[in-house]
Amino acid sequence: MSARGAAACAFLLASTVALAQSPRVLRLEGGAAQIRQKERTARAAGVFGGLWRVEGPRLASLASAAFTWAGDSATAAQGIVAAAWRPTVESAWHTEGGVTASAFGVYALGRGGNRSAYARERVVLDDGGFWAGGAAGHTTRDGRSWHSTVVDVGAFLRSGGLETSVAFARLRTNDWPLMQASGIFLETDAAAHDLDDVTLAMRYARGALALDASHTWRGGARKTLARQTAFLWSAAYELSPRYAVIVGGGRQLADAVRGVPDAMVASAVLRVVLFPWRADAAERATARSSARVEQTAEGAVLVVRVAVNDSARVEVAGSFSGWEPVPLQRTSEGWEARVPLGPGTHRVAVRLGGGPWRAPRNLGKVRDEFGGEAGIVVVP
Repeated sequence: MSARGAAACAFLLASTVALAQSPRVLRLEGGAAQIRQKERTARAAGVFGGLWRVEGPRLASLASAAFTWAGDSATAAQGIVAAAWRPTVESAWHTEGGVTASAFGVYALGRGGNRSAYARERVVLDDGGFWAGGAAGHTTRDGRSWHSTVVDVGAFLRSGGLETSVAFARLRTNDWPLMQASGIFLETDAAAHDLDDVTLAMRYARGALALDASHTWRGGARKTLARQTAFLWSAAYELSPRYAVIVGGGRQLADAVRGVPDAMVASAVLRVVLFPWRADAAERATARSSARVEQTAEGAVLVVRVAVNDSARVEVAGSFSGWEPVPLQRTSEGWEARVPLGPGTHRVAVRLGGGPWRAPRNLGKVRDEFGGEAGIVVVP
């Protein structure tokens, strides 16, 4: 499925990564944006959204809604329902899918709308993985209907707090008004446009900060004339477990599957977490946890420390233990685990009171769709 959202509001939702997740999260977002469609005057816009997310060890689901008001055809309302599932907690196979519905246009959103659905199979390994999937969309605009499909494959690699991915997508659509409005034309008469997208994306997360950037190269295929590029970026900073600020900008290429026009977008959004009302036990444990690698005569040793009281049930696990908890010892400052490590990249996480796994505070981190989080350590 295309990495671009169903409208400017979808881009904002996609770039607001939950920096402090819990098994259930309800959050609201609001802010301002500037949207400029191709060969049109830039418009100031208001952006409002909400998200409800439920995470479990094998199943994660979310429902979100967003509204962007720009006073012209960039105005849009959108709803998304999506889920991810894996057969077992340790399974490398993740199945993802979802549906979206949107309405857009001027004067009470009267111009048209879009419905789309996607499915993807993902294989997640310790240091990365790959995926394959597809999507289909149906757009109505000014009383006419258009159909689009896309298939995509990609791979990602993790190193410390950095995740890099590359994807290839082939889009086919008969939505020629959207294509022509975006500067894409057919060389000769044909039933549909074919487009090839190559996207390079990077994400860096450490502590309260998350940075995302992507660059897409688009070319035409089968008599379609197109040569375009687009760069998108976002930065999210967690002010507290309840508040975060997200800024972003760049160009989104036209996405016919979701009826999204080509546009330049800049935005600033405030996110407020309504539920849970305060940081849960896992977050409090993460704030007082640390991990480091010590070199001893016997080799490298991972040392994890968690500063909590005697009665707390603390667990430490990682790829080095097959995600089985390792024993901890009580110290004057809390709990400590010492684990021998071989060369390579290892994932480590802390859990308090049976809550979700969290990365030690001082490590770069990676997250999955199921509420889990792990820190990264590298032994040369």
